[in-house]
Amino acid sequence: MIRRHFLKFTILAGLGLMAMMTFNSSYVRKAFYRIKYMFTDPPPTIPESERSEATLPIQGPAVSIETALNSRCTSDDDDNPKFFHWGMFDQGKKLTKEQIEKVIALARIPRFTDKTTRISHEGSILTFVVDGGQKGFIHDSLMIESGMQHQATGLICAALGVGYVFRNLGVDGTLMAGGELGTVKFRLDPIKPSYGGSFWTNDPPEDPPDGRNILPNPSRRGTKPLLSALQELKTEVGDGKKTTLENLSQLLWAARGRTPHYYKSVPYGLTIPTWGGEQGISEVHVIKDRKLATYVNLRKNRWTHALDPVSDLNDDLNRKLLESFSPFNCFIVLARIDMHTRSLWEVGYQLFNLMLQAYSLGLSYKAVPLDVKKKEIFIATGIKNPAALFLLQY
Repeated sequence: MIRRHFLKFTILAGLGLMAMMTFNSSYVRKAFYRIKYMFTDPPPTIPESERSEATLPIQGPAVSIETALNSRCTSDDDDNPKFFHWGMFDQGKKLTKEQIEKVIALARIPRFTDKTTRISHEGSILTFVVDGGQKGFIHDSLMIESGMQHQATGLICAALGVGYVFRNLGVDGTLMAGGELGTVKFRLDPIKPSYGGSFWTNDPPEDPPDGRNILPNPSRRGTKPLLSALQELKTEVGDGKKTTLENLSQLLWAARGRTPHYYKSVPYGLTIPTWGGEQGISEVHVIKDRKLATYVNLRKNRWTHALDPVSDLNDDLNRKLLESFSPFNCFIVLARIDMHTRSLWEVGYQLFNLMLQAYSLGLSYKAVPLDVKKKEIFIATGIKNPAALFLLQY
């Protein structure tokens, strides 16, 4: 026992010295917290009977779409926002049954299919369930919808000052009783405010971005409340405005942009959650003015907000693209890298954010999962595994 405590003291002292010297390095910070965690006793679990009911902040219903996107994060019990998850569960408090059911009731999404997507709950554990046994285009569309429901719930939590964390059911979900498929579980609990004493922030990541091919700065505050937007959101709006470069920049940030919360000790997160922390299972492309480009949010371990050019479209392909999707002439293509179902959920996160942001900007748009015939058009442009499309007038 004495040797263990001496070892613990020696390692932590050495790490403390190293941290004071080079703590701005995310790699050093990550190593420091990981080793410290190994020698730190886990926080005691407080029985639910001893936890007081949470009072959610009254500002929640007025929180804007952009502020919710920028403040979204997942949570854990280590009470340290810079180690693993940024959000810190408040273990002395609990959500009421009514508060949990309110989150579920608000998580409405616009639909592409008529199949079941629902959220069940047992206490503070939510289970996202869809019709099982689907195949092909219907299966993929349904999984995108389930991802949209995950994201809607996470953003509602961000707006209301509620914490959540994923409990994965596997990269392809888990077959459940009755033939339904569980896609993921959430744990909901109260959280502590961790953005300078607030539940929300409009700040960018603390480090300067890589500036190559940089897009206009996105706004991280808005005027349209998230909760009211969820009641009105549609897959298509035909009477809105045309987009601009500034709008396109805002849309791409909403889909997959960097935010200021730490994740695994790296000082920037995302507007979407990631499956097990993996950030390479889907990607975002843009086609406009006969040019294909890829959205980039990380370059050489520095966050960025950029469009990197890829290639030019030939006349025949450009003509086919415009004729197939008239009157739209600007295309955000969400593509899979990983071919497990989890990448379709992530496509759903991004597609849902695009709809929310377009709603906030008052744009004309159309969101669609891609069937085989439409996929072929985008594969011809050089995009591998396109899964969903967000159409705009530019």
